[in-house]
Amino acid sequence: MLTPNPHNEEMQVVIELDPIQAFNARAKAAGWTFACGAAQGFEHKELASALALWRKKAAGRAMPERSDMTARDMKPFLSHMSLIERIGSGKNRRYRVRLHGTALAGYDGDKTGLFLDEIVPAQFVGSYVGVYDAVLELLAPVRVVSQFQAPNIDYLVGESLVVPLTVTGKAAPIILSVTYAEPRGKARKA
Repeated sequence: MLTPNPHNEEMQVVIELDPIQAFNARAKAAGWTFACGAAQGFEHKELASALALWRKKAAGRAMPERSDMTARDMKPFLSHMSLIERIGSGKNRRYRVRLHGTALAGYDGDKTGLFLDEIVPAQFVGSYVGVYDAVLELLAPVRVVSQFQAPNIDYLVGESLVVPLTVTGKAAPIILSVTYAEPRGKARKA
């Protein structure tokens, strides 16, 4: 995009990154082991199935309603899913885990009801917040590949589908994340 430079009459080029590119650039600069991409090319077929369900439930809308994603519909993914809500805005925003599936809890305990900054070491909170911020900015599904860095789970690599869901009566969507993790020797590419 070309914009006028207020100090002279020449045009200057300003590069605007989309939220995924911006997150990946920030992750690389910060040394985070997360990478985001378009929600496609999943190595875990369950994630492609979860995305197909999300799209079906959206039924032509930008995203499905949280109530559209029933426990019956989500049964194949329940143990691998989390629901995350953003509380506050701007610099005061925090993310709270509303639901933490049993397969995920098996790695490092149940995190239901806790805020990210209570779960994740301070130096890595930004990586999670960045992913969730990007999804809420895009209002679209994202594929995330990560090498976990928290002390108890630093041997794992994960592949996730992260999607927004509307909630009646709430301004901000909530986030549904479906994650499959395995030992790092089976590292995934973003």
